[in-house]
Amino acid sequence: MNIARSRSISRSKTLPFPKDIFLLGEFKSLVNSLVTRLGIAKRFKPRLYSYADFVFVKFYALITSTPIERASERLNKWLIFQYFKKYKLKPKNFQDGVRKRRLVPHQTDVDKFFRLLSEKEVNMLFGNLLMNVVLKVKARCIGGSKLRFLVDNTEYAYYGKPNSLFEIGTNRKPGTRFCRMFQGHALHGSGMTLFTDFYLLQKGKYRCLNIPHSVEWIRWSGINLSYSLMDREFYRAALIKDLKTCKLPVLIPAKKYPGIKRKIKDFLLGIGPLVSVYHFSQTQKVKPWPSSVHVNFVVIGHKNVLATEIRRQFRQGILTFDEAIKQLAGFFTTLKPWKNHSRWAKWLSRAYKKRWNEETGFSKLNDIHKSFRNHYPNVQLSQLYMRAIIYNNWQYFKREAEKSGIKASKRTLAVFLEILEWRIYNLIEQSVSYNLKYLQKKRRRLYFES
Repeated sequence: MNIARSRSISRSKTLPFPKDIFLLGEFKSLVNSLVTRLGIAKRFKPRLYSYADFVFVKFYALITSTPIERASERLNKWLIFQYFKKYKLKPKNFQDGVRKRRLVPHQTDVDKFFRLLSEKEVNMLFGNLLMNVVLKVKARCIGGSKLRFLVDNTEYAYYGKPNSLFEIGTNRKPGTRFCRMFQGHALHGSGMTLFTDFYLLQKGKYRCLNIPHSVEWIRWSGINLSYSLMDREFYRAALIKDLKTCKLPVLIPAKKYPGIKRKIKDFLLGIGPLVSVYHFSQTQKVKPWPSSVHVNFVVIGHKNVLATEIRRQFRQGILTFDEAIKQLAGFFTTLKPWKNHSRWAKWLSRAYKKRWNEETGFSKLNDIHKSFRNHYPNVQLSQLYMRAIIYNNWQYFKREAEKSGIKASKRTLAVFLEILEWRIYNLIEQSVSYNLKYLQKKRRRLYFES
């Protein structure tokens, strides 16, 4: 019997695969226990499979970059081959003589399961699975160290007919005027970037609503946060005030409105200080409500050049006024300033560059599976969570491989996915064996020919 595989894979024993993190021993029981607490357990009741089996097929499709239909058929053929090789058993035929018993769920059943999940259920199920991975990585590599909190939004082109509030207008995607926007929260520290949760953004709703709740959830999980990094997309006084109430400092670039331009100009002319207190307020026109907060405004220079150095060059006539203004910018922050303001401004500029680790993380999520188009937004949200589970484990794998002295070419995402494919095979075989023993004990189904 022939078995279809995606590619030849070398099982190197020298690579430190994270055995008890992804696809850990209790992964199946954890998935099943979480699903039974959700409403999906009443709407979807499989007879022959456990809920984890549907998740495994989806994971395998993501890891091998194949459609769900091909992934399901490949797994089914592989399991039939294994049972024939080990036990000389063949699946029983149906009465039509063409169809045979399946050992893994079909694509239609997998799609049905994921389509029935609501947004809240997706966040509950896969959010807990993702946080479980984060906590295990923290226990092994991070300990009690403080981590940076990163927030960013990402857009995925939508080419169908808009039929919900999740299709948001955009002019940045080729061939379409609509996209679906997702907000990702991540932690950065100890040389790793770990995603914690994702949210679907709706048209006309406040996009920063879930950020304070996510901070509370992360801290409740036992993770220490130092400060948060955001871009101008989250330029909201209400958000900074909420995070200030949560005692989480914020670092965000200031938009060059007239008041900010005036402060930068005063600093360049020697009238204003490098660091000053600024009353950041927004009116009723800005969602979600009028708010104001006191922040520290810090003048910085572009390209790692100190703001004081740019001012010195301006005074010496090396730079014109317009050239100097273009090289200066500003940060809003609720961090406590150092005594040496110049060194603090330089540190803020370097610290903000850590935010790009989440941008890189989103691009790596897209490398896990190239296709990300689906008619149902909740299915896309679940796929994003599952990609993040794979990505977080790769971050741990890469960290441990580097400690072991393995060269960079052997700890890439592609190498990790190849090794992970075999782990999926073994785990699904264990899951199917357990299902067959259970069904045989209950005498509900006969899978194999007698």
